[in-house]
Amino acid sequence: LVVGLGSTAFRSTRYSSHEVSIDRPQLEWFERVIQDHPASEGWQVFVFSHAPILGSALRVLQEIHVVNGCCWLNHTDSETSKRFIQIVRANSCIKAWFSGHFHLSHDYEDSITFPGGNNRGSCVFVQTGVMTARSTRDGRRQ
Repeated sequence: LVVGLGSTAFRSTRYSSHEVSIDRPQLEWFERVIQDHPASEGWQVFVFSHAPILGSALRVLQEIHVVNGCCWLNHTDSETSKRFIQIVRANSCIKAWFSGHFHLSHDYEDSITFPGGNNRGSCVFVQTGVMTARSTRDGRRQ
C-alpha cells in the first residue's frame, strides 16, 4: 500500500513560513489507514511525505531547517511531531518512509537510515534527492 501525506499549510505556520504541516484530520486519517492495514494480514505500507519525521535519523541541515523550525513534519507542534514516529514504532506494516525537503543528494551515509533502539519499528527512512542542479543545496543531484 502506498500512502502520501500532503502539507495542509503554506506560509502560515507559527514559526516558519517553510514548515511542512499535516493537520489533525489528515493525521487521524493516516492512523486509520495504518490500523486498517496490519502487518498480521500481510500488508506492507510505503509512506511518502515532503519532509521527514522526527526520529527518522535522516541528515538535516542545521543552519537552515533546525534553526528555522521546519526540519520535520509538524516541527513546531511537539505533540503531533512526535506522533508520526509513535505510529511507526507501533505498526510493523510500515516498511519505508520516503521524504525530500532538504534538497540534498544521496551521497551521505545518513540518506537512508534504519535507526537503532526503539525508534525504527520495521521502517527504513529514505531521503530522496533532487533532480535539477538549480534546486540542490550540496551541488549534487540524482
